Amino acid sequence: MTIFKSASKIVFILMALATVGALFVGKITGEQFLVLTGMAFSFYFSSKGDATQPYAGK
Repeated sequence: MTIFKSASKIVFILMALATVGALFVGKITGEQFLVLTGMAFSFYFSSKGDATQPYAGK
């Protein structure tokens, strides 16, 4: 799978799962969840990297 070949995708998925888990356990509030997910999504979709270089982003 191509997901496991990209470090940024692995980190993004792990952060998303940890944030959802923290929300359900009660470690963070709904407002904190929205801020964390908003920051993660905006960073992930705004950083394109150099597609011609290996391991240079998504």
